[in-house]
Amino acid sequence: MNTPQDPREFFGQHHRAYVTSEAHARGQDLAALIDGLEPRPAEPGLDVATGSGHTAILLARRGLQVTAVDVTPEMLDDAQALALEQGVMLSTVEAPAERLPFADGQFAVVTCRRAAHHFTDITGFLREGYRVLAPGGRLGISDMTGSPVTVDWLNRLERLRDPSHNRALSPAAWREALTASGFSAVRIELWEEPMSFVQWLRPIDSEGPSGRAALNFMTSQDAPEEFVRGEQFIKRRVLIWARR
Repeated sequence: MNTPQDPREFFGQHHRAYVTSEAHARGQDLAALIDGLEPRPAEPGLDVATGSGHTAILLARRGLQVTAVDVTPEMLDDAQALALEQGVMLSTVEAPAERLPFADGQFAVVTCRRAAHHFTDITGFLREGYRVLAPGGRLGISDMTGSPVTVDWLNRLERLRDPSHNRALSPAAWREALTASGFSAVRIELWEEPMSFVQWLRPIDSEGPSGRAALNFMTSQDAPEEFVRGEQFIKRRVLIWARR
């Protein structure tokens, strides 16, 4: 793979689309991810790569004291504005997932939803997540995934759609990385979400260069049935919960 584009370029350009995205604001993985963490009021929580802040806002609604982190300033501005609009408070910090500017053991809950495939070093993010969690603290992750034999195909496809895509991991690779980073009580669920090709491409225009390249790859190759069935793309998600 070529070096991925800096995500600040992609998300700086498309940030408004994620504020209004129904899938990001109300996708089924959002409530499931938070519910699985069993959050308690007044706990300190950290949402890594918060994007438009949908996960951070739900944590705040559950009564947590939430800090939202992202590398893209425009998205942090959107998250803060959306939180104020919805009547909750967030602290926002501009920082990469692999270098979190927080003290050891500062948080009871750390989340990361639909973002880890952009990270340059997922293991570095997990080490940082482990470090900033208090003993017994909980980690929750939702991300795209594929089986060990098809995830490379998925990564090639996603890079055509979004040049800031780095690497999605298979569930087995996630479990290995979590265990190596010190996490225990790892629980993993796999979900499938069928959608049209145009829905999958959003916010990319299907008639633009990136959209055409991605669709051509999907339809001209022997696409795995795991991801392409007829006229539908199957978004596969891994939901992960673990403890420090």
